[in-house]
Amino acid sequence: MSKLLRTAIVAAVSAPIAALSVVTAASGAAQPLNCPPGQYWDPGTNTCKNSVPLNCAPGQYWNPISNLCRPLGQV
Repeated sequence: MSKLLRTAIVAAVSAPIAALSVVTAASGAAQPLNCPPGQYWDPGTNTCKNSVPLNCAPGQYWNPISNLCRPLGQV
């Protein structure tokens, strides 16, 4: 009887958690934005970003995540 009672308690505690995780998973999915031409949708920030790299000075590179020019060797 102890095993049956333990199983019932675990099922009663787990059911609401499982149901809530199924409901919130669908609402948490990010939908792509309708970005203007020349931009792309970044799902990490849910924003439109320029798809054309910046014209960085010599010794710098374009970081597409921050959309900034950075010195070579720097992240």
